[in-house]
Amino acid sequence: MKAKKVFLVDDDFVFREAAEVLITTSGLTDKVFHFENGLEVYNRLVELSETPEHLPEIMLLDINMPVMNGWELLEELKMEKNVLRDSIQIHILTSSIAPEDLNLSKEYEFIDGYITKPLTRADLKKLAQSVVVNE
Repeated sequence: MKAKKVFLVDDDFVFREAAEVLITTSGLTDKVFHFENGLEVYNRLVELSETPEHLPEIMLLDINMPVMNGWELLEELKMEKNVLRDSIQIHILTSSIAPEDLNLSKEYEFIDGYITKPLTRADLKKLAQSVVVNE
C-alpha cells in the first residue's frame, strides 16, 4: 500500500535528496518531508498531534544528528501521548553497524524496524507491505 507521507530525518542533505528519489520512484509515497534533526521533527509531530490524520505513516530516523539525535527524539516520544508513537511506523535508518545500537533500538517497543544504510528498493518494498494508511 502507498503511504500518504513519509518523514525522513537525517542531517545529511545529499542522503536525504537521494533517499527521496528512491522512496518516490519505488512508489512508497509521493510526499517525503525532510528534517535535519530530531528537534525539527519533534516540533512538527507535536503540531500535527492535534490532527492525527495529518501525521505520516512512516518515519525514517537517523541516529547520529546534531541538535537532537535519534535516541534523544525517541526518549521524548516515549514520554508523549501514544498518538505520536502508535500512529507512525518508526524505522531507524542509520549507517551504524554497532551491535549496541541495534540492541538499544529493541528497548523501544514502538520501533518498527532497523535499516542499515544504504537504503534499498528491497527495504522500501518491505515498508510498503506494512503500511496502514491513516484515514
